[in-house]
Amino acid sequence: MTIISVTIFLVSAAVLGLELVLVRALSIGHWHHFSYLVISTALLGFGAGGTIVSIGSKLLTKAHKKSLWAFAFGLALAVPIVFQISQKVPLDELQLIWDRRQLLYLFAYYLLFFIPFFCAGAFLALAFTIWADKAHRLYFYNMIGSGLGAAGAVILMYGNSPEGLLLVITSVAFVAALILAFAVSRPLGVVTCVCAGLCLFVFSPRGPFGLEIEISENKSLAYYSALPDAETVATYYSPLARLDCVQAPAIRHFPGLSIAYQGPLPQQMLIISDADGTSAINNFDRLSDVNCYDYTTSALAYHLLSDPNACVIGAGGGSDVAQALVLGARKVTAVEMNSQIIDLMRSEFNEYSSGLYSRADVQVVAAEGRSFLQTTRELFDIINISLLDSFSASAAGLYALNESHLYTIEAIEQAMTKLRPNGMLSITRVLKTPPRDCLKMLATINEALRRRGIDAPVRHIMMIRSIATATIVVSPQPFSTSQIANTRKFAEERSFDLVHLPGIKAEEVNRFHVLEEPAYYESARWILSSQTEAFYDGYIYNVRPATDDRPYFFDFFKWESLPYMIRMMPRQWLHFSEWGYLILVATLLQAICASVLLILLPLVVTKRIRNIASNKLAALGYFVLLGLAYMFLEMGFIQKLTLLIGHPVFGVAVTLLGFLVFSGFGALASGRLSSPCFRRGKPVPAKAGIARRSYTASQLIWIAVLAIIFLGVVEIALVTYRFEWLVGFSRPVRILLGLAITGPPAFFMGMPFPTALRQLHTRSQPLVPWAWGVNGFASVVGAVLGTFWAISLGFTILVFVALGCYFLAAVISRQICS
Repeated sequence: MTIISVTIFLVSAAVLGLELVLVRALSIGHWHHFSYLVISTALLGFGAGGTIVSIGSKLLTKAHKKSLWAFAFGLALAVPIVFQISQKVPLDELQLIWDRRQLLYLFAYYLLFFIPFFCAGAFLALAFTIWADKAHRLYFYNMIGSGLGAAGAVILMYGNSPEGLLLVITSVAFVAALILAFAVSRPLGVVTCVCAGLCLFVFSPRGPFGLEIEISENKSLAYYSALPDAETVATYYSPLARLDCVQAPAIRHFPGLSIAYQGPLPQQMLIISDADGTSAINNFDRLSDVNCYDYTTSALAYHLLSDPNACVIGAGGGSDVAQALVLGARKVTAVEMNSQIIDLMRSEFNEYSSGLYSRADVQVVAAEGRSFLQTTRELFDIINISLLDSFSASAAGLYALNESHLYTIEAIEQAMTKLRPNGMLSITRVLKTPPRDCLKMLATINEALRRRGIDAPVRHIMMIRSIATATIVVSPQPFSTSQIANTRKFAEERSFDLVHLPGIKAEEVNRFHVLEEPAYYESARWILSSQTEAFYDGYIYNVRPATDDRPYFFDFFKWESLPYMIRMMPRQWLHFSEWGYLILVATLLQAICASVLLILLPLVVTKRIRNIASNKLAALGYFVLLGLAYMFLEMGFIQKLTLLIGHPVFGVAVTLLGFLVFSGFGALASGRLSSPCFRRGKPVPAKAGIARRSYTASQLIWIAVLAIIFLGVVEIALVTYRFEWLVGFSRPVRILLGLAITGPPAFFMGMPFPTALRQLHTRSQPLVPWAWGVNGFASVVGAVLGTFWAISLGFTILVFVALGCYFLAAVISRQICS
């Protein structure tokens, strides 16, 4: 039993680590939405493992030691082989609508990444089938391994490439295979050991088939690397991003630079995040060398206030910091989430950037922007949030699934509270055609002002645009006549178009970068009027403001607009439809169809399951509801804790670690609390001399579910209504609070699954691997469906749906346990 417990721990750790590392790798090579599509579909292999064990349970259980070894060995071999082959598949997701071959390539990705998850799923399903009477103990090792595997993967992402981590995961899986191999026979152990050594050598960086991520030609890194004399001077890794520092004489990265600027431009180096998001490091001797930044739309606020104390959110390579200094800021607080960028700017590129981040008038803070605004006590004259997102990904509509707590109504309100009475919040966004991004930001600012009790936001907002960017400046106080006049002068001298000013006239707009219709001006007029709701309903895109509960700022998709786009742009509609959302829908449909097929297959093929007259429907409903509920609740807590802790990596890591590890301990506790079970048809007596309170399976499930519901409601209320108090603690304390918040409900969430699985073992044993597969399929569907509902309904509703699923599962459990 020790051997199977240890190998379950290792396989669980390997497969959870594999999931996180593959998401990271595919986000670098392609985009986050694509990794979401591929991995969500591939994870169906986890449930398919249960399907195969259901169908071939007689054969597999008869030679269970060799079968378990084969699945663990297959997982270890599949990880590097599958990844290496996948990088040779010429997939271009942006060509899916035009090139039908891309569908074949996409299917190849699905099939390849399906294999390792299938091996892991089959291994775990077979183990639970053979030792289902010890389901609580096995589930403990499964969940502990998963939690520590996820945490370990996140930790190892600091400083290590995804390619290297894949080899670490392969090694972990090989250790499990070796343990099982020597349990079967010494020769098999030796063969396994030799294969492990050869595999790790062949796919190592110096091996003949060293793993390497292929970067999509649609990403910025591919473009800049192809420039004459381009050189990647350094590459760094973290859970946040892979950073590539690229230098080339032809690099000129000045988004939205005015056509009126005729002066010199400094030499630049680019820091490219995940092969696409670009941030420039300027090479200059004097601040006057970067005077070009006075000719970008984001410079407006510095012309409206003198000698400001400025805060730059998302400082990156320091372009916005240099802009603030050259335009007269007496002090600049540079906030950057990725500490590796700060370290680079202070060390390797300190001389190149003229010591920008080492200046006495620049204070650099390593923090996520929203978290900094929540915790800082300093007030600023200007807060600048400028172009934090990738141009190419944003233009292609690939951010729809990305949560952003910096662009919600609550975030704008938070920023406004950190301004001095006459201070200004300046936000610069990329222009899209048709207009949507900057209009949604304008709507968000408008709503934030109204929530602050300002009845006429029109007097507090000014907006201008260039050919590529738009900047919105907002102030807690109405803009003065002189400030409005200065804005007109600023725009006129730099050939920027006015979009909105207090008292603006129609003839003042659309003068330099002329559009067929003054779409930005007209849309702004509607948004800032009393007819805002009518504009939201009638506009082709979803430009309703995002909230903390629905933080999907980049979700512009509207179903009712899709037929119009297809009709008007038959070969281009996908590009303009913000198709990241369509990816989500396609993933959901794929997951549901594949799950239904693979769930029903054993019912048709396997005689032992067909002959079971009862429990099949109850088991199906119960384990589907458990899979959905667990994923929904986990997703809801990830969102809440990410906002509380103030860092996306820590938020995800703490939630996964807390949920999985505490669920494991809950499973172990439920095994001790449950009534004596059966083994080979005979009751197992309690150990002599040990008196303990025991519960029937049905009682235990109801106790766990009621505790989950109670704790879930209490903790969501705590995080919602006492958020300002909780966020006042230091980050280490908030991380501990995150574990304290996730721990209690997760403890009880670990009880219903193994308790019911053990009951199935005693009454309908052939259903055990099938139920495992059903739960696996439900978890995959739940992850996708949860995102869909979070976008549509919000995370709080999602949590309550999860609690409802747990209640229904408890109701159904009576049929399984009776």
